[in-house]
Amino acid sequence: MKVREIFQDKIITVSNVLTVMRIIAAPFLGYFIYREYQTGDTGYVWYEMGVVVFIIMTDFLDGNLARLMNQVSKLGQYLDPIADKFSGLFAMLFLVLYKGFPLWVLVIALAREVVAVIAGILLYMRNDIQVRPNVFGKMCAVSMALCGALYIISLDYSFMGISLKHFSVFLVLLFYGLGGILYIKTYTRQYLDKKA
Repeated sequence: MKVREIFQDKIITVSNVLTVMRIIAAPFLGYFIYREYQTGDTGYVWYEMGVVVFIIMTDFLDGNLARLMNQVSKLGQYLDPIADKFSGLFAMLFLVLYKGFPLWVLVIALAREVVAVIAGILLYMRNDIQVRPNVFGKMCAVSMALCGALYIISLDYSFMGISLKHFSVFLVLLFYGLGGILYIKTYTRQYLDKKA
């Protein structure tokens, strides 16, 4: 499949518009986090949480509406994971800069996404294999939203000596790792099958 074929299918659909809105919303989240840090006005937390909820809802709705309204498109299949990666990494960057989120988690997430994108492009170019999101990728997005919300509202409740923030970071890393393993297993097998 050629790149131009992606744009020959349905382009302007409800789900694709929601996906694009998710991409646009991420910089607003960063802006509100920055403004809270700059002004000390905790009222910005409400805006930040509003954007997080909006990102979560559009992520949930875009794929479901596409299937429900029979609007599944090639563009949407590529755009959805891009929106997930962009909004997640963008949010992480501003949480690192202004909310105390661990930098090393952002570095791991960024490295994984770079490797995943490069591997996806190579698989597509050499074997016409389209990399699709897996269940752990979606669980990672959910855990990242939870983790981001905890850092945004600065909630660090501890239970039996385990910090809620640290546990949420652990979940993000767990699902990133499991998703990566599943990608490697699935697409190595597909690559070898196509080569055979």
